[in-house]
Amino acid sequence: MIVITLVYAAMAWHEWLYLSQRNRKKRTYWIVGSFIAAAFLYTSAVFCFKDFASPNRLIEYALRPVLNIIR
Repeated sequence: MIVITLVYAAMAWHEWLYLSQRNRKKRTYWIVGSFIAAAFLYTSAVFCFKDFASPNRLIEYALRPVLNIIR
């Protein structure tokens, strides 16, 4: 969990530097920060609760016709 937090903190720091160097609007900071926060919360939930919903089944269902063609 510590590694996950450090990775997301590094990503947030990198994004903040990128946005500040390019003089982006305050709204852009909120959008980027919200996406990072949502991704962090989802990753933490999946890590802490092993039975948490995962998008893997949905992705497999959506791409099953492509996989059948490839095989």
